[in-house]
Amino acid sequence: MPRRWRTGLVLVAAVVAFAAGCSGSSEKKLLGDFFRASRLRDDLTLGNFATATFDPRTDGIVESFDVTSVSDEKVAPVPLKQYVKDIEDAKAADTDATTKRREFYNANSAAIARFAKLEAENKPIPPKDQPLKSTWDKWVQEGNDKRKAVSDAQRRLGDARGMAELSLSRPNGATVDASTLDVEMATKEVLVAASVRPPNGQPATKNLKAVLMRAKAKDKSGKEVTGRWIVSSVKPA
Repeated sequence: MPRRWRTGLVLVAAVVAFAAGCSGSSEKKLLGDFFRASRLRDDLTLGNFATATFDPRTDGIVESFDVTSVSDEKVAPVPLKQYVKDIEDAKAADTDATTKRREFYNANSAAIARFAKLEAENKPIPPKDQPLKSTWDKWVQEGNDKRKAVSDAQRRLGDARGMAELSLSRPNGATVDASTLDVEMATKEVLVAASVRPPNGQPATKNLKAVLMRAKAKDKSGKEVTGRWIVSSVKPA
């Protein structure tokens, strides 16, 4: 074999070995910090870079682990501005329904009080009151539905906003208001083989899947801002 070929093969082998050594290195550091803080039940530290938990009292203690694979990143937009608008629209619809329901009640308060008392006493509603009761029941149900719509919209915003802001903000720094930004979220899955000591028993090898997420955003000036990777989930693979 010519010398230059041997030299080329050595260089290729070195590059492959270096790439293999680097593969999963950043993910391993992040997950190492996660498992260490989990072992110590250091929720304050975990809150800086994770929304996941690995409770030593129930999940056990990860004594060591190796990253076996890292998936490609999947990127999807997070419509925070739309979620904010959804809340405003839901609140407006709830306010309108509340106003109309109150008007109906004020116009029929005596009859509503009468069949409400009968219901509380588990007595039948007279036929003459049944059409009115049916209408009132619809108003009550609509009110419940409108309030639930507001609650659901607030929860959607809170879930997505919390992850984005944790990623974009810096520990001990000001919290970024992600609801004013155009945000997209990158997600990747990391598979690990871990030696886990259960609360009672001997260590055993377990395959775990960690989901990492990172926000990317553009501020009002159009400047791109890239957040930190956050551990959003760690579960059995």
